[in-house]
Amino acid sequence: MHRRLFRVGFACVLVLLTTLLWSPTPMHIQASNPIQHIVFILKENRTFDSLFGKFRCADGTSCVDGATTGQVKIKGHDKTIQLNPLTDTTGDYCHEWNCAHASVDGGAMDQFNQPKCGKVPYLCYAVADQNLIPNYWALAQHFVVGDHMYSSEEGASFVNHLMSVAGAAGPDESHSATTNPVLPGNKNAPTWGCDAPSDTTTTLLNGEQKYPCWSYTTLADELQASGLPWKFYAADPGNWGYHWSTLDAFSQVRNTDEWKQHVVTQSAIIQDAQKGQLPAFSWVSPPIGASEHPPNSICQGENWTVNILNAIQQSPNWSSTVVILAWDDYGGFYDHVPPPIIDGEGLGFRVPLLVISPFAWAKDNSEHHVTHDTFEFASVLKLAEKVFTLPSLGTRDVQAGDLFQTLDTTLSHEKPLLLGLRTCSNPLNVPMTEPPDD
Repeated sequence: MHRRLFRVGFACVLVLLTTLLWSPTPMHIQASNPIQHIVFILKENRTFDSLFGKFRCADGTSCVDGATTGQVKIKGHDKTIQLNPLTDTTGDYCHEWNCAHASVDGGAMDQFNQPKCGKVPYLCYAVADQNLIPNYWALAQHFVVGDHMYSSEEGASFVNHLMSVAGAAGPDESHSATTNPVLPGNKNAPTWGCDAPSDTTTTLLNGEQKYPCWSYTTLADELQASGLPWKFYAADPGNWGYHWSTLDAFSQVRNTDEWKQHVVTQSAIIQDAQKGQLPAFSWVSPPIGASEHPPNSICQGENWTVNILNAIQQSPNWSSTVVILAWDDYGGFYDHVPPPIIDGEGLGFRVPLLVISPFAWAKDNSEHHVTHDTFEFASVLKLAEKVFTLPSLGTRDVQAGDLFQTLDTTLSHEKPLLLGLRTCSNPLNVPMTEPPDD
């Protein structure tokens, strides 16, 4: 009797395994938490319109809120102009707090013709063709692109990078940073954190000046407290991209052993992916030449991103990974959508968003490769809190849009999309006579 039951049970298991292995539509058995790795890649200085204003869905229809024309205010009157073709290298346009607020012009979105973009043909009014960013375009069609992702603050890099690790640019709104750190004489500081020269300051929302070293809570602190592995892959000191090694601005990381244990060179993510050793959460920040920060090459930046994405998609970790790819601020480039006002700091301008994962599947739209939900950088932190059962930071993550709506963990929807590296006409690390006007 026992032998008969064993044979019947064995046969049932064999049938189930055969179905799983040979079914033309593979079944997906959901684990209690199929997402085990989140990778947050943050590039530089583009609006949604500048990269994806012409984006079309796979069937050729318009499926995103993009633009090919823009409004420019000339002598007090708005004029509609065609957006210029975005080029591989561009000027570095003003995008600090004052320029950003002037560009928005109370929601009119018509004063991007600031200094450095104040002459016809207003080159900061630009939109990419598919052939300029073919790999980003392919990723958008294959996975999920979001057309209502906003930078967290209406300003430049430093404040938005603070938001990307903590959901806040200070311990409270009044004491939040609004500018990039500078030295006296309005000179760019060589670093933007706790190792900056002692006379380096950033301007707070209340008008005060502060040394750019904080101790308020970040997602890294919560991951550390929960015993979850995390890393910040960043450019090395001496490379201008080191400015974006954001945890340098938090003393509880920079001035402790956590700095050496968790903040590593940006290229190490490829080796970690190949070994199947991606941490639970990681931030990835580029060196200057791969950042796409003007005047650096978009082509070179896209290659750097694709190289990392290819490594992750070929990694043993791929089946349990979500990659969030976004750009940190508007860079002075035109976008036609007024940012929502949620507090005294933002939101900032729309920036591109790509969600790259086997689970990528927009739930808010019948075109499941496009999401129209509203997100900001704190949305990535909120996703980590949900996936890893972490407490809320109590900052922007509380009200931020839920990126889990771009994922369907009941089924592995998307196969890897391995892309070839392009031959770029512009060299990596364009020489600069001075640091970028970031």
